[in-house]
Amino acid sequence: MITEDYVSFEIAKLLKEKGFDEKLQHYYDTDGILVRCRRGVYFSNKSNAFIAPTIQMAMKWLREIHKIFIDISPTYDEVEKTIHFIWQIFDSNYDVVGDCEIFYGKYETACEAALKYSLENLI
Repeated sequence: MITEDYVSFEIAKLLKEKGFDEKLQHYYDTDGILVRCRRGVYFSNKSNAFIAPTIQMAMKWLREIHKIFIDISPTYDEVEKTIHFIWQIFDSNYDVVGDCEIFYGKYETACEAALKYSLENLI
């Protein structure tokens, strides 16, 4: 079953700090528990909660609002015979402004790391 991947509590806090504020149905309470509002109820970052966008929504916000482009690429490890993921971050001039130094075992983990780098270092 394919499910939505929401940003972590840490990323949700950084997004709020950097001005991300959309009306969403998922949010983290102050203890870091992911909560889904009942149908038709939406939260924003104006409350004490931290709204929880999907990873892709957060990456789109960086692209559209801050012109920060995250690229996640698979790479094959010949020794371990497994696929790993790496990330690079580009600005609007297509210059590399961030580059990972480690391999990630999951695509979503690489996305989270790139989001964290972008929010902490580029905005």
